[in-house]
Amino acid sequence: MNTPLERLPLQYLIATFVLVLLPHGLQFSPWLTLALGALLLWRAWISYRGHTLPSTVVRFLLTLGLFALIWLDYQSLIGRQGGVAALACLATVKLFETRSQRDIKIVSLLAYFLVGAGFLIAQSQWILLWAILSMLAITGQLIQWQSAQAWWALSKQLLLMLLEAIPIAILLFFFFPRLPPLWSMPDEQVSARTGLSDEMRPGNFSQLAKDHSVAFRVEFEGAIPKPALRYWRGPVFDFFDGEGWKQPSLNQAGGPSIEARGPLLAYTMTMEPHNRNWLLALDIPESLPDTAMLSNRMQVVNSSPITERQRYRIESLSAWKTSSDDTLPAALQLPKSGNPEARKLAASWSTLPPIERVNRGLQWIRNGGYSYTLNPPLINGAHSIDLFLFKYKQGFCEHYAGAFTFLMRAAGVPSRVVGGYQGGQWNQNGHYLIVRQSNAHAWSEVWLAGNGWQRVDPTAMVAPSRINDGLMNGFNNADTLPFMDGAPPAWLQDLRLHWDSLVNNWNQWVIGYDMRKQMQLFKKLGIDEVLSSEFILRLLLAMSVVLITLFLIATHSAKPKQDGASQLWQQFCRKLTKRGCILAPNEGPLTFSLRASLLWPEYNSAINYITQQYIAARYGSDPEALLKLQQAVRHFHS
Repeated sequence: MNTPLERLPLQYLIATFVLVLLPHGLQFSPWLTLALGALLLWRAWISYRGHTLPSTVVRFLLTLGLFALIWLDYQSLIGRQGGVAALACLATVKLFETRSQRDIKIVSLLAYFLVGAGFLIAQSQWILLWAILSMLAITGQLIQWQSAQAWWALSKQLLLMLLEAIPIAILLFFFFPRLPPLWSMPDEQVSARTGLSDEMRPGNFSQLAKDHSVAFRVEFEGAIPKPALRYWRGPVFDFFDGEGWKQPSLNQAGGPSIEARGPLLAYTMTMEPHNRNWLLALDIPESLPDTAMLSNRMQVVNSSPITERQRYRIESLSAWKTSSDDTLPAALQLPKSGNPEARKLAASWSTLPPIERVNRGLQWIRNGGYSYTLNPPLINGAHSIDLFLFKYKQGFCEHYAGAFTFLMRAAGVPSRVVGGYQGGQWNQNGHYLIVRQSNAHAWSEVWLAGNGWQRVDPTAMVAPSRINDGLMNGFNNADTLPFMDGAPPAWLQDLRLHWDSLVNNWNQWVIGYDMRKQMQLFKKLGIDEVLSSEFILRLLLAMSVVLITLFLIATHSAKPKQDGASQLWQQFCRKLTKRGCILAPNEGPLTFSLRASLLWPEYNSAINYITQQYIAARYGSDPEALLKLQQAVRHFHS
């Protein structure tokens, strides 16, 4: 028959489970998080009140019901979401049949697995901190089951164990073969992230302007282009359906030939995942990553969706000329009807040279009484261009780019809308540019004979400071922006940049340490192949050196030391020595306390209490005896 588990360590185990499940609960569906929380509360209540654990039938039905709900919700019991949810449920239900030390070890092992599964959610510094704390909590409660210790003694032991593990963890980080299927598992929730989309409708970009999450970071190899020249090209919207703009198929290669008219800019981009095939590039890209191609709309298209952070080097032209293009007919497409006033206005320019039609369109926007706002009125329907140009006259960049492109097409000038980002914030701490979702921008591109496709930004006609000085300077009232994109205190802005530099370094040197970088390191060490006999021999040798070093340190420091109870007893004996009662060699605590009580009867109860607590702490199993002994000795005056 198993000895009943003690209540306090068991509740410590349940509290550890709460910590372990915390990041998972933030990812699970709300019903599952609430269900797991309720189960943990139920188990804690059973432990507190000493009730009987539920029967096997109840546990079986509970597990079956949870699995059925997980299947209905995630359509799977394996994989990143379904598998982790099933593991969390199994581990939690296992708490309801935990009756012995063996069960404690099994539940603790499941908790370790859940900590490892946390890195399938994210690989940030916060997840690492949580994992370390969780590992310490799990290990700490395991130690407490074996031998009760005061919190400070337990903390010291856990700290030593952590320090001993660090060299091995560093060694394995650099030399353990990278496992792409695990570390690169597609994020099933990435589609829910914000970012540019395949189409542009009124309101898309103004919503992005309220999102200050990072879209990508850029490190330049030479001079940094001025803010007004930082146009990061993304999706090209070529088809207008009367209400919004859509991009064509991305698999069409063979765009126009490109002639350089300015210096070449080289830079490295670190792009956050957005679950789309396109890559961002400054203006017109000249050289591309190996996995990318240039579409016939001069858009960089990757071979697969960007589901994890990508780092790539690219070169772009700051000034260019393009040759004839077979996409020109598509750049004149318009619906057969709709927006009659805009068509009438554009028709009045149709006899002018193309460059003059472009200038007339820009002048119309600059002098037409338009305003740039983050909260434009809702404009939709078959005459949305007319409503914007002649009625509301308030809009964000997508309104101006869409309306200008419509006018140019109606005037006979091939044109299209280009989506992407404009500007960026320089981080002096890391010497790189931060481009956030709030930098999302849309502009136009027109075809002019002799120059080919050239960028035209109608937003600059109504809000030039938006282009030159950033989004926060584009509005009359900066309060309309999120706090951190408005005008936060300088110290807070500096703190934000320092933190971003830390995050960037983490991404570059820890998360970014992939198979390619590992192979580069191996080659520097003279290893040409992972898992070769030479590699395994060196890895084993390095592991042996670390383990032997740790063993020697542990052996050297393993001198016999008094435990906490003995130290407190000696402290008590020293206080009695000052009164003239000296502990004799080979004199036991009971004999010594009896002799001291006879000398000072007025302290009889205090001396006996200290002696009993010392015996309980040294030889008994009362986890609170050591603390009681410590307090009693402290208050005993010699």
